[in-house]
Amino acid sequence: MGEISFTKMQGAGNDFILVREEDLPRALGSEIGDLARKICDRRFGAGADGLMVASCKRDGIQMRYCNADGSPAAVCGNGLRCFARYASEQQLVEEDRFVVQTDAGAKAVELLRDAAGAICGAQVEIGRPELLPYEIPALLPGSRIIDSPLNVSGLSLRVSCLKVGVPHAVVFWEQSPTEKQLCGIGRAVEHHPAFPEGINFDIAVPAGKDTFRIFTWERGAGHTLACGTGCCAAAAAARLSKRSDAAQIRLIAEGGTLTVKIEEDGNLLLSGGAQKICSGTFLF
Repeated sequence: MGEISFTKMQGAGNDFILVREEDLPRALGSEIGDLARKICDRRFGAGADGLMVASCKRDGIQMRYCNADGSPAAVCGNGLRCFARYASEQQLVEEDRFVVQTDAGAKAVELLRDAAGAICGAQVEIGRPELLPYEIPALLPGSRIIDSPLNVSGLSLRVSCLKVGVPHAVVFWEQSPTEKQLCGIGRAVEHHPAFPEGINFDIAVPAGKDTFRIFTWERGAGHTLACGTGCCAAAAAARLSKRSDAAQIRLIAEGGTLTVKIEEDGNLLLSGGAQKICSGTFLF
């Protein structure tokens, strides 16, 4: 039997297990998918939407991410905010502004502090969305997939597809979905043949000026209370489909509210909270 020290954190209800690479058993090597499945299990593990591993490399601090089912993901927006706070509190970085190396490239982050000076969240760079179908990838016609028709389980959806580190399909509805609707459609969209590598699915509902409620089915994790990259995808899709022309869009997820700033060059900045839940030792 082995053991691993871990910290559990959440950002807008999206929860994560964070560990340092140096604390991993050597036998694991670079394979963390099996560990993710075990430690993220909500009955037999610590329970989380995903696992993040922090390591210090020559080009800076690195984040590796796996979903709860063990599948890797290039980046996670809510996870990146939690990772930024974890890196600071673990004394892996010294400044409030630094760069995190991810499988989706280098991401600039800035810690946010409350009036007392305590870390309460972070602003993280997600980058410019990729819109070409082969970049997502999505097997749908057109040079861009914005409000494009997609038949899913007998339903005719209008989807906007883009990649913000990871792929997302966004639909805009006038009413909030039921749990059954979100899970049924989300699962079907994730595994739709139009998306050979799977895809995350988001339903955005107008909730005031430049504000949307958002509901997410995550590839490899299922229904989650929030998704940072999903908020970024919805904000970008709202601009591209002319549902908003704002430079800053507010997204109300089931687990909390996030803000997406869209810079002039299209770069997306995600801001929101990051809270430590607990720390402990996982036996395996």
